[in-house]
Amino acid sequence: MSCSSHDIEEEYVFQYKGKRYECISETRDFDIRQFRFAIEDKQWTTIKNRITNQLKFGPNIREV
Repeated sequence: MSCSSHDIEEEYVFQYKGKRYECISETRDFDIRQFRFAIEDKQWTTIKNRITNQLKFGPNIREV
């Protein structure tokens, strides 16, 4: 699901494999810290699994 750029809050956006995702849940401050830490720590499997699960099961992130 994509959205127009005026709906995006950049402080909650991270990039993985050339795609940008925005954390949109009520816990987005925590979520963005977790994604940024995992990226910094190169936890690629964790990031892939979190993205897959959050897109599939919960409205926690969206592709922008």
